[in-house]
Amino acid sequence: MARRALGERHVGHAGTLDPAASGVLPLCVGRATRLVEYILRQPKTYHARLRLGEVSDTGDLEGEVRRTESAAHLTEADVAAALEQFVGIVQQVPPMHSAVRHQGRHLYELARQGLTVERKSRPAEIRRITLRSFSPGEVAEAEVEVVCGRGTYLRVLATDLGQRLGVGGVLAWLERTEYGPFKLTEAVRLDDLLASPDPRSYLLPPELAVEMVPRIDLLPAGALAVQRGQSVWIQRAPDLGVEVPGQSLEVRAHGPDGRLVALGEVTGLRFRPTKVLLPISG
Repeated sequence: MARRALGERHVGHAGTLDPAASGVLPLCVGRATRLVEYILRQPKTYHARLRLGEVSDTGDLEGEVRRTESAAHLTEADVAAALEQFVGIVQQVPPMHSAVRHQGRHLYELARQGLTVERKSRPAEIRRITLRSFSPGEVAEAEVEVVCGRGTYLRVLATDLGQRLGVGGVLAWLERTEYGPFKLTEAVRLDDLLASPDPRSYLLPPELAVEMVPRIDLLPAGALAVQRGQSVWIQRAPDLGVEVPGQSLEVRAHGPDGRLVALGEVTGLRFRPTKVLLPISG
């Protein structure tokens, strides 16, 4: 849909969302599709509602939900203390209803056929969990804000939390509110994009996707050489405090007009482009 609206053949997304979820989904357009890997490195923030006292075969409300142990005895302090134990590097088993591949096929494809395969646990980084509200009851509800890294499943967090508390848990609702520098409050709804007389006016500068990468600035002659794919000498190495002699450093290179020209590696004072994003026009 974005391809048609933008009149652009190359459009890629950075990180899927479950069908029942909503929120920020960065799209990379044209040559910026080469920046997807940099967005995927950045932290994501989710707002989620977890239900305690229920379980599901999918880990959320899309599957068959059944009641388990009563959660009426749980307090806000109980839930907050249990959530704190998931902060850091945790091991998660990818759910069957996920995009992880098994022998060339997505797990969700196998799950839709009623198949279950063995999955190995994977490390996931959860940087922060904040318990925003708690509603006690036979089926209790906890609203949380989670800041995490790539490959973290909130459905698995809900399931694991329920197991930790001994009552079972499912993910009831999920919204991605931030993805690196991209915020939901600044996002454009798909309907608005499709209805806009000038959808390309919503495009953001590509350097936003790589703002966490150290920057170097090129002189006019150097920028032209880099646009041709050539390595160049730079005047000054990026100031990162500590330098390791002979070690390459990933950087983004900007031209005299401030536009992002390329990404590449600096060794000493030599810059070698690996991804040229601003080719010579014409």
